[in-house]
Amino acid sequence: MNDMFDSSGRRLSLGKKVGTGGEGAVYEVPALGNDIVAKIYHKEISPEKQAKLRGMVKEGDESLRKIAAWPKDTLHIGAGGQIRGFLMPKVTGCEEVHVLYGPSHRKQRYPDKDWAFLVNTARNTAAAFEAIHSHGHVIGDVNPKFVFVAGNSIVKLIDCDSFQIIADGKHYLCEVGVPHFTPPELQNHPTFRGIHRTKNHDNFGLALLIFHILLMGRHPFSGVFSGAGDMPLEKSIQQFRYAFGQNAASKGMTPPPNSVMPAILPGAASQLFERAFTEQGAQ
Repeated sequence: MNDMFDSSGRRLSLGKKVGTGGEGAVYEVPALGNDIVAKIYHKEISPEKQAKLRGMVKEGDESLRKIAAWPKDTLHIGAGGQIRGFLMPKVTGCEEVHVLYGPSHRKQRYPDKDWAFLVNTARNTAAAFEAIHSHGHVIGDVNPKFVFVAGNSIVKLIDCDSFQIIADGKHYLCEVGVPHFTPPELQNHPTFRGIHRTKNHDNFGLALLIFHILLMGRHPFSGVFSGAGDMPLEKSIQQFRYAFGQNAASKGMTPPPNSVMPAILPGAASQLFERAFTEQGAQ
């Protein structure tokens, strides 16, 4: 498929492939300049997904496209044909957030970035989540691979077509998720099919990302378990075994050796982590 058609029937030729994933590939669109790219799905998509993309284009505005690769227009096989992809802003000059919060990667890729940069990135990540939430949408599949950071600490979100979207009064659900970033109250669900996510579910994932950014890439539920056998991370999350928490010892957990502790943070921030990762957070 070298040529696609936008929603108005205009023919657009695809250029060089700039990325690919399990669901689709991203291409340059020379006629639209350097700031717009096209995501084309490998296979036909369902009528529900097509309706979701139409809704995302309709609901999108500049405040969303400033912080996210939000669909700008649908792309069709033939003028007026089935939707097979969409146009979106190109995310450039950014790295996945794990490159920043992983100490060894940070030395290589961000050697000049200091503590203030980490704090600004955490703040901007929270602001990006708030921008999505303020439009009534929920991210759902929170994970480090959809958060990109620029050299000025500005954050961009990708893979927006997986978000839980509300358009014309209808919810289009997010039916995927990463176990290590799934909140405790959803850990026992074998599938996310039919599950309505909430902003509070996103906030758990946001708290995890901020913890990673500020505390050297540590996962707050990955610690030393004093009980018998192993403590899988998913089970630790489900049972609120926050390894850095005030009551961690009573839950059989201690932080990994040589960890940077939340105590280095202002008391209010430390208490927010305490709330996010314990039973209070699920409520």
